[in-house]
Amino acid sequence: MSVITDLYPDFAKQMNSLQLLPGQQIVAALGGGADSQTILDLILRYRQQHPEFSYLAIHLDHYFHPDSPKWADFLRTWCLQKDIDAIVEPLAVPSGTRLSKEEQGRNARYQRIAELTEDNAVILLGQHRNDQAETFLLQLKRGAGPKGLAAMASEAPFTGNRRLFRPLLSVTKAQIYEYAQAHGVEWIEDDTNTDTTIERNFLRCEIIPRLTERWPQFLDTVARSAKLCAEQTAMLDELLHEHLAARLEDDGRLHLKGWWQISDIRQRAILRAWLQFHHAPMPSFAVLSELTTQIQRSEGGKQVRVSWGDVEVHRRQKWLVLSHQR
Repeated sequence: MSVITDLYPDFAKQMNSLQLLPGQQIVAALGGGADSQTILDLILRYRQQHPEFSYLAIHLDHYFHPDSPKWADFLRTWCLQKDIDAIVEPLAVPSGTRLSKEEQGRNARYQRIAELTEDNAVILLGQHRNDQAETFLLQLKRGAGPKGLAAMASEAPFTGNRRLFRPLLSVTKAQIYEYAQAHGVEWIEDDTNTDTTIERNFLRCEIIPRLTERWPQFLDTVARSAKLCAEQTAMLDELLHEHLAARLEDDGRLHLKGWWQISDIRQRAILRAWLQFHHAPMPSFAVLSELTTQIQRSEGGKQVRVSWGDVEVHRRQKWLVLSHQR
């Protein structure tokens, strides 16, 4: 078997680098596609060598596709055959806000996964190198800065002491198909993935194939750019920590003392750091600029009130306050 086809050696190396404790929970977040099914297969192989950990698979069905109940049944049966504990359940996704259906679904999935897993769980996601390129280009199209262009990290903190882990970010979709076929992995092909009215699918089906045809190393160079953006973002976060700490109250309010004497660039950077501290979704540049403008004009006591998604920021005396709308 070729090194390219067998993804397990690198997967096991990455898992070992996490330095997990005996009994710690390893969770496969299943969607039914070849990527997450490959993650599950790799986990099952890892379990043979490492029975000291706790293993769980989770699939949450939010009924975005008419065949999703069949997919849930398939995954429930597959996990039963593979003798891995699984939670397969429906998931209600709220509607009516200004967030997209896909974003609402993702937020609801993450919230429920946090509820269903142990505090120190490592949740494995199936995103791969093609997904990384799609995310990078989507962020570029939206005018994102270095944080957005950093795309997806291989490891990221999650609720509590949990971690999100993406062990396939160096692997292409073609390699995943190759592995799945070679190892008898069964998966579901979602026919909506070819609907190019959806932005990500447009990039996946029409743009990225042309780019990789012209520049075969395109996926690798995008991944390198994303990594560089992530490093720049991490460095900026370190530099901003001191500035944020000097203004941050114990209850999360942001003190505005001396705000009007610092540059616009630093104001926006501190606001981003403050929003990140609250785990709030980042606003667009236009919304952030509006917030900055309102704060600048409020030096004489004018009101500040800006909202996006379910977040609202307003001024209360000498402080900025963040709240979530219901």
